Amino acid sequence: MNTIGIIAEYNPFHNGHSYQLKKAKELFHADYVIIAMSGNFVQRGLPAVLDKFSRTEMALKNGADFVFEIPTVFATASAEYFAAAGIGLLDALGCVDAVSFGCETPDLPLMSYVAEILAHEPKDYKTRLHSYLKNGEPFPAAREKAVIGYCRANGLPGFHIQKEAREANLKSLLESPNNILALEYLKAVKRSHFTLKPVPVLREGAGYHDKDLHKKYCSATAIRAHLFNKSTKLSSEAPNGLSRFLPECTAEALLAPGARFLTEQDFSSMLYYKLLMGRESGFGQFADCSAELSNRILNLLPHYRDYQGFCETLKRKEVTYSRISRILLHILLDITGKDIADARSYGFVPYLRLLGFRRDAAGLFGTIQKKAKRPLITKPPKHAALLDAKARAVFEKDVFASDLYYGALAQKTGAGQKPEYRRGMVIL
Repeated sequence: MNTIGIIAEYNPFHNGHSYQLKKAKELFHADYVIIAMSGNFVQRGLPAVLDKFSRTEMALKNGADFVFEIPTVFATASAEYFAAAGIGLLDALGCVDAVSFGCETPDLPLMSYVAEILAHEPKDYKTRLHSYLKNGEPFPAAREKAVIGYCRANGLPGFHIQKEAREANLKSLLESPNNILALEYLKAVKRSHFTLKPVPVLREGAGYHDKDLHKKYCSATAIRAHLFNKSTKLSSEAPNGLSRFLPECTAEALLAPGARFLTEQDFSSMLYYKLLMGRESGFGQFADCSAELSNRILNLLPHYRDYQGFCETLKRKEVTYSRISRILLHILLDITGKDIADARSYGFVPYLRLLGFRRDAAGLFGTIQKKAKRPLITKPPKHAALLDAKARAVFEKDVFASDLYYGALAQKTGAGQKPEYRRGMVIL
């Protein structure tokens, strides 16, 4: 019995995701596909377009057999922590044989070599990285330059054979968003000495940040951009209508008359209140927030207008918009550095929260129950109470984040929402 895992956000689930699910299963001859997915807030520091149970249902209808939730403290963290948590979750299930990921440069030997550098950080690489960071380079750019410099100085498989082509692949590997996440997945596997086999799937269609709807498979970025662009007609009859890029279940949810979705702007007032309440103590205790950035938030708080605008105000050359957005979300959700440390002490996986599964995969459910290395949560009110104090505190961050999400959605739509503890699994 072969089981393959995929780490995803599905924000929202589109045809490209459906393609990856089918391709991963085909390449690995998998009997089952398990998804480790973000909850109601995602890695870029934003609320998901659709809630986690809606996205779970979409994944199950399009080839997934099980969907587990990545804890909020890591789903909203850096790419490194997001990947480590996803990989840790798949390993902790005790039955996953491989991990599949989309990428723009599916050169596995090259990816593995670079992941080895990033996982173990040889002295020459670290020296180069620190030098670039000291010069004020943003971390992603500094890391790219350090890896390329290290490879040029120390060699790279095939570098002497097709130097120009190999170096172009290396540069692409370090610049493209899906490649960067793929490297983080491989790095996490190597650091933890897991046996998960990597199964890369070449990304088809538009690039990660491409906002045009002109390819067979468009990006989630493009879908969100058109979804929130009020000047764009979103009916299935429109030339650039979204429906042709979406599975039927996603199209029904996104394009329904009167459909409403959350953005970070819907949390602007809440965030401002939280920032005002933190003026005395500062924000250095929150995850990923340095003392310098805390002071910058305090100094610029009088200029606060809304969530997006404050991200733009705070960003600098060495601190990206996405990192700022994540930090502000950590402040909003009360995720501290201690919370991250406590969750990491469990190998990034304090528990296994099952969001949904297919009935015809119930045979694997029994295997998971027997082999899982962490407590399995299928009935939150009952099973969460059995967690130890630190794990329970991490889980309560998931509960708070979801209740905040559903509360904001209720305010926006005028429709009542169930709290987290009253929501059951999706079973198809």
